[in-house]
Amino acid sequence: MKRIKSILLAIAMLLATPAFFTSCQEDAPEINYTMNVSVINDFTKVVEAINNGFLKNEEAIKKLTEAIDKMNADQQTKLQAIIDVLNSVNATLETKLTAIEAAMKAQTLTLESKLTLLETAIKNQTLKQEEMADKLITAINNLQGSMEAKIEAITEAINNVNTTLQSKLALIEAAIKAQTLSLEAKLDLIEAAIKALPDYSSQLAAIKTAIENLPDYGDKLTAIEAAIKAMPNYSDKFDAVTTALNAMKAQIEALGTGQASIVEAINNTTAAINALIAAVNSGNTSAAAALAQIIQKLEELKNKIGSGGSTPAAEYVDLGLPSGLKWAKCNLGATKPEEFGNYYAWGETEPKADYSWATYKFGLEDALSKYNDTDNKTTLDAEDDAAAVKLGAPWRMPTKEECKELLDNCTYTKTQLNGVDGYELKSKINGKSIFLPGAGYYDETILKSNATGYLSKSLRTGERDKFEGIVFIEGFEITDGNGERCIGASIRPVRP
Repeated sequence: MKRIKSILLAIAMLLATPAFFTSCQEDAPEINYTMNVSVINDFTKVVEAINNGFLKNEEAIKKLTEAIDKMNADQQTKLQAIIDVLNSVNATLETKLTAIEAAMKAQTLTLESKLTLLETAIKNQTLKQEEMADKLITAINNLQGSMEAKIEAITEAINNVNTTLQSKLALIEAAIKAQTLSLEAKLDLIEAAIKALPDYSSQLAAIKTAIENLPDYGDKLTAIEAAIKAMPNYSDKFDAVTTALNAMKAQIEALGTGQASIVEAINNTTAAINALIAAVNSGNTSAAAALAQIIQKLEELKNKIGSGGSTPAAEYVDLGLPSGLKWAKCNLGATKPEEFGNYYAWGETEPKADYSWATYKFGLEDALSKYNDTDNKTTLDAEDDAAAVKLGAPWRMPTKEECKELLDNCTYTKTQLNGVDGYELKSKINGKSIFLPGAGYYDETILKSNATGYLSKSLRTGERDKFEGIVFIEGFEITDGNGERCIGASIRPVRP
């Protein structure tokens, strides 16, 4: 019998009471100190409170953001005060990271100042270079004013001669990922960035950064169009469009065979564009005429591949999780949060009628052909990740650690949405929520309603015939658990 099993419920029930009383006792002195700090609201004292552990997490960020914005000082003085915290040998890592997050949210620091701060944090190893874009997303999402004003602020930061190329690319990546900018604004920014960057290699890096971080295939092609229009000479335009298409193809190929038709369409378009470039080089057509036809070819490709199945930016929820991971609003195959969507066996990318070991793609329970003791793989490859195959990059299935992060950082309430039973998971960090419907699971050809499983892309440690994920069983709370690989379960996609 195929069953979804809860693995932590008994432990959680045993530990819940002592853990609750311990946390209540530890929180008491923090409340008193917080009241004092809120009255003083002075930058130095807030930093001291964080450093001493009296202010933590979101409360610490909020208080320090307020303190930065209330500092009666010019831009350089404010920036230096925060840099001093980052360089202080007495400041804890938590204090430094809180100072960075508060600075990103502060309204009285310019985006250029925030870039300078992040560069300092990377230089003194408080942050890694790859973490810069995530911090800049926070900065961009907290920009005030019109869309034009936001784009102007980002463009000014890119134009700053003191900003490094790495920082400029991180800023472009952040702008593309930011939820507060429209697609039109992002395209305007790409054009502005191309014009501002000093040479072809940096312009090409900017184009690649943009197309790597736009989830929709059609939007990637529109970004390529915007970029090549902004480039100053035809030679660079021609080289950039083929290089960008090849980069886009490589990204799609990494998702596996499910994207073969899209890859073929890109190959055909690239071949046609190369023929046009060859005609220019041989003098048989003008560069201007060829460019017009290249734009037309890109539009035709856009019509062929559409969005590549990617869901729009509005279809995910940023719960403020520490990893920065976003969770889709709907199950894979659904269009509304309460819809069940499709069911998948672990590692399979298509729904089917019978979910049993007899029909399982990777063999029998005791004779697995992949993700076994021979290949030693415990996490799904992109080609076997149903979310990645169906939606395209950067969507994918969550890992077991990411499922646990979701549960650890949310409160969950059993409820109904439009008459469908399920759980509302509400972020402890920013109050946003997602709804996981009680979709049940398939055991062979029978839909069982007494339990629901959500697949992760991870195997259960020490048991290669079982997946890890999120489960809820009738009469019990939602938790992280496991089930047999062959059953049909739900998938809730995630993305950076």
